[in-house]
Amino acid sequence: MWNWFLNEFWNPFLRDGSYTLGETLVYALVFVFFAYYALQLFRKLDVALDRNFFIGWSLWILAMAATRVLEDYGILASRLFITPYLDFLFGGTVLALIVILKHLERKKKLSFSRAWVASPFFVLVPAAVFLPVKNITGAATVLLLVFAFWLSFNLLKHTHILKKFLSPENRAVLLAHIFDASATVTAIQFFSAYEKHVLPAYLIGVFGPWIMFPLKIAVVCFVLYYIDREKEQTYEIKYIKILVFSLGFGTGARDLLQILGY
Repeated sequence: MWNWFLNEFWNPFLRDGSYTLGETLVYALVFVFFAYYALQLFRKLDVALDRNFFIGWSLWILAMAATRVLEDYGILASRLFITPYLDFLFGGTVLALIVILKHLERKKKLSFSRAWVASPFFVLVPAAVFLPVKNITGAATVLLLVFAFWLSFNLLKHTHILKKFLSPENRAVLLAHIFDASATVTAIQFFSAYEKHVLPAYLIGVFGPWIMFPLKIAVVCFVLYYIDREKEQTYEIKYIKILVFSLGFGTGARDLLQILGY
């Protein structure tokens, strides 16, 4: 029992390798706690989940992915920059920043939206200087796959049966996970990478990396369909869609930046 606990929960936090089932469950619980706390904070501070917030949020995810990749390539040498420590670092930083910016906005010191969108560049610009850029072909392959799906979704949105489902918000969420799938397929199929997450790793082992596309589409479409059963786009629904978007965009961004450095 003790050895099982060490192998499933303790040892994974001390190394950077494939995730265990126990480790995955811990991360899921932490994510749910963070999501709940952040929602309460956003509502209390009256944070508008509008276009500017979404852009700033996406840029912070990209900044986090870039920081993680700098650790992958040995440019940042600290356990602070691997999961789950990096998640706590950036999650805490972003929530604290939102509190500070909203306070300054109430004091008429600045515009929250402008400062929020600009803030990730304090991390992104230095990170971009040090990120290795070697494999343009691999990165282009990922982006071409995403473009193909983007084009398909934009054609399908005109069909009667999918017009309502393929709203701009839902297309963004779907494309975030297609981005993740495209990066995963490219890295594994062409550059001998491996999948760390438990379920995708198992399915890839059975069916091959291309299974990621139908898997992502099926799961995300089911989640979006379930969410959209509510007739009104409430604050909570917008928030949940941003979270679902984040789960795909974050891992996709990290994989793309890794591929760029191969």
